[in-house]
Amino acid sequence: APAPSKAASPPASSGGSPFPSKRGIAYNDGLLANTFGASCDKCGWAYNWGFYPSGIDTSKYSYVPTLWGPSPDHSTGFDAQAEAAIAAGSKALFSFNEPDIASQSNLSPADAASSHAQFMSKYVGKVLIGAPSVSNSGAQGQGLSWLQSFVDACNGIDGCSFDFCNIHWYSPASAIDTLFTQLESAHQVCGGKPVILTEFATTGSSDAETADFLQQALPKLDALDYLMGYSYFMVGTGSLMSSTNALSSFGNTYATE
Repeated sequence: APAPSKAASPPASSGGSPFPSKRGIAYNDGLLANTFGASCDKCGWAYNWGFYPSGIDTSKYSYVPTLWGPSPDHSTGFDAQAEAAIAAGSKALFSFNEPDIASQSNLSPADAASSHAQFMSKYVGKVLIGAPSVSNSGAQGQGLSWLQSFVDACNGIDGCSFDFCNIHWYSPASAIDTLFTQLESAHQVCGGKPVILTEFATTGSSDAETADFLQQALPKLDALDYLMGYSYFMVGTGSLMSSTNALSSFGNTYATE
């Protein structure tokens, strides 16, 4: 058999996206995702916190399998699905979901680094691999503080590597500046590697305020050289969709801005 082709990694400081476009679809229901995507010409990739595509059109969107956590209830079947996704053209894998938060995958940086190496090392050179995603909590041991400890731990473990960092941001629309300071700080913590913003959303803001936030944020996100991708939370009713067949006001902004 021919040797597997290697995915070309973007330069360490570059946001050269592995996806057709930076804008992504975060979803649970693949049919809703397809409905939303029909209005979003700029949407080029998608993920759903798991490793089964669940009905999304993978011929249209670059699907990113996610290993939410290392426990068997989350990891069983991951390798088979990751290999299938890579064979079908997937360009990246996401690691654990918010291990800095007790209600999420809840891992110490050292345990996360060890488990990350265990599950992800076999894919080095085949696809781009993300560090575990982190919240934007400013508490010690959470957010970028946790990520820094993970980076340090990973550097000391044979087989632990990552190509980009993965962050989340939730704040009021009026705090838009903190989104970009968070991204810049993550880029630095990540050692100058690219960043993907896999969850972001406004909190305590009206639909109109959120639409205005997106009108301001999206061009800046598109222009940010080290940002490989971003996805608003999320394609679902009550957020980017107002019903199963209609976009919300700010969903329309995300789809068309």
